[in-house]
Amino acid sequence: MARRAVFDPTDRDLFNEQRQRFDWSLLQNGAVFRYDTRFQLDSACDRLTGLGYLVQRIDAHEWSSVEDMFDAFAEAMGYQRAYGGSTSAFSDVFADVGTFDFGSDPDSTGTVLAIAGFDTLMSLDDRTAHLILDHFAREARLAGLYAHPMLCLIESAADHRLEPVGGYNVLRGSVWDSEPDLPWPFHDTDIVEYVFRIYATDAGAVEYIAALRALLAAALADIGRWQILGPSPASEAAAKLSEEHRPEPLPAGTHLLDVSIGIRGEGDHTTLGDSLVHLLQEVGGLRFDYMFSAFYPAGTESREKAMRRYQALADSPDQ
Repeated sequence: MARRAVFDPTDRDLFNEQRQRFDWSLLQNGAVFRYDTRFQLDSACDRLTGLGYLVQRIDAHEWSSVEDMFDAFAEAMGYQRAYGGSTSAFSDVFADVGTFDFGSDPDSTGTVLAIAGFDTLMSLDDRTAHLILDHFAREARLAGLYAHPMLCLIESAADHRLEPVGGYNVLRGSVWDSEPDLPWPFHDTDIVEYVFRIYATDAGAVEYIAALRALLAAALADIGRWQILGPSPASEAAAKLSEEHRPEPLPAGTHLLDVSIGIRGEGDHTTLGDSLVHLLQEVGGLRFDYMFSAFYPAGTESREKAMRRYQALADSPDQ
C-alpha cells in the first residue's frame, strides 16, 4: 500500500483539521524535542500513539555505561547489536528506521523514539548524547521524503546543555495535558474549608442547605466531622464582579450567597474537593457558580480563626 502524506495542503478543509493535531504542533518545528518531566514525555507518547504512531520507548535512568545505551537501542528497535555498536553507525540505524527496515511500520502514521532519563546519557558521555540526537534529526529530515514523520522525544532538565541538532535548536515539546495535583493530605488537627457560591432566593437557599446536608452525611462519614455555615451574602466585590459579567440581571429576590463547609478528619484536600464537586453536580444536581477552598493547618493563627467560626468541630472549649 502506497504511503500518503500525513498532512495534505491540497485539501484545505482537511488540512485545517490536520493542523489542529498534536503531531503537527511538533513536526512543524523540527524532529527532536525535550520534555522537563516523565509525565510530560509519557503524555506526548500517549497522544502520538492515539494518532497511529509507533512509539519506541527507552529508559536510560539505569544506564551505567554507553554500552548499555547500545544494548537498549538494539533491543527496542529490533536490529543486531553489532550493526549499531558505534556512534558513527547510528546514522545508518536511523536511516534504516526511516526506510522501514526495522524499528518502524509502514502501516503506522510515523515513528517516535522516546528516551526517558536522557540526562543519564549526557552525564556518561555528553558528546555521544549529542551525536545520537543529531543523527536522528538528519535522518528524520530524509524520512520526510518517504512521507514518514519521525520524532525523537527526550526527558531532560538540561536545557542549557543541549546544542542544536540537524541544524535546529532542541525545543521544549508541546504539552497538552496537565500533571495531576500532588497529594495534599490533611489530618484531624487541621481544618479544611470548601465554599460554594450560589444564586438563590431565601427559600431556595434553605432547600439547598437541606439537600447539601443529606449528601454530606454519607459522603463525609468516613472522613471526619463537618459543619455547614451559611448561607451568607457574598462579598460586595464578588457581587459586583458577578453583576458585571452576567448577561441579564438576577431575578427578583435572588442573591449571591456563600455556603461554607468546614471539615476535620483524615483525607486529601485536592481529592476531596474534586469529590465534592462531583457529588453536588452529578449526584445531587446542586448547581453552584463557583467553588474555592482553604486549608488551615494545625498550630497556625488561621486555624484558630477558622475554629472560632466552626465551633461544632472543637473537641473542647480550648480547641
